[in-house]
Amino acid sequence: MIDAVQTIFDFLNVSEPPRPCDVIFVFAGNEERKFVGLDLWKRGYAPELILSVARFEWRRFNNLGLESDGGLIELVGRTRPDRRHFFVRCDAGQISCMLTRKACFGTRNEAREFARIGKKPATRSIMVVSTSFHLRRARLVLDRALRHAPDIEIHCVAVPESRAHVRRSELAASWAARRAVLQEFAKYFVYLVGRF
Repeated sequence: MIDAVQTIFDFLNVSEPPRPCDVIFVFAGNEERKFVGLDLWKRGYAPELILSVARFEWRRFNNLGLESDGGLIELVGRTRPDRRHFFVRCDAGQISCMLTRKACFGTRNEAREFARIGKKPATRSIMVVSTSFHLRRARLVLDRALRHAPDIEIHCVAVPESRAHVRRSELAASWAARRAVLQEFAKYFVYLVGRF
């Protein structure tokens, strides 16, 4: 059982080393993703960073230590709770926030919204940051969302094992970690066959 879950984990993890690109896009979810994306942006891997901020994540946004929230808190106050999903764009010292359209299948919706309002016309390469075992599904939905722009390169970068909330090294000892990986595998399969 443990070997099978580790194999599934490795299949889902399509991470590559970081490389320079036009924009870094960080999927919503565990805060560790945002810290890694922010670190890569500060280290100059891309001139632009887009953080996807889900319904409750705005409450911890100030933990990132940015000089501004780009109007996030103000926009949260003007938005019904069930519609709260935002992109925060960090670009050349300027931080701005925009409301995204919210729909079912969160990862798919984030990818579609990135294609609709996050991607600039000149974008040719994207670094996607997420949890390692979430990356295969993230890449799948981004490929589909950007199908009209097939020349865009997508590079997937995982939260390092040392900072991840689910670690491959803990799969043998942690039922919660195994369950998270198996649930992600099931979601990936549903997205794959359901064309989500």
